Amino acid sequence: MPSVPGLRRRWRRSTASAKDTPRKAPPRPRPRSYYEVAGVPLDEEMQRLRTLPVFAGGPLAKAAPQFKVRRASKRPNRLGFAVPSEHRLSVTAYAGIRRGDILETLLHELVHLHVGRAAEAHAWHGPTFKRTLAQAMREAYLITIPTPRSTLHGTYAEAIERESSFHTSLVGLADPRC
Repeated sequence: MPSVPGLRRRWRRSTASAKDTPRKAPPRPRPRSYYEVAGVPLDEEMQRLRTLPVFAGGPLAKAAPQFKVRRASKRPNRLGFAVPSEHRLSVTAYAGIRRGDILETLLHELVHLHVGRAAEAHAWHGPTFKRTLAQAMREAYLITIPTPRSTLHGTYAEAIERESSFHTSLVGLADPRC
């Protein structure tokens, strides 16, 4: 067959077998400071939260998700995200973030990994998600507030902040040095 000017035959690289492909080295462990946000060691907190009764029997009880902490100079629109199909989550630390903010975000994303996309109206933040988040907040931080109508960030963060300041004031009262 005569060659056509201007056309080149593209050669594909042959796909190497799994034996021939070099294996990636396992990821290096992150330094402790990577997970430290607002004085909270998030890696340790995530491991504690995974053991809550609300998550028993679910994917979180079986394996730890991939976990990343993103950094931003100011408060972003998206404080975190979860990808249940890949069993991974991410939270964003920003300037001025409070303990309650990061704890609420972390637990919110863990609930997404546990519940996934529910087969109901408002699949991501519907009744199943809200009920599970409320139960997780009770178990994790002893927060019992009426279930918020909205899943916008802040309601549980405020309650966590109030609860932690209350416990801090009680510790101060019990301190014999006072």
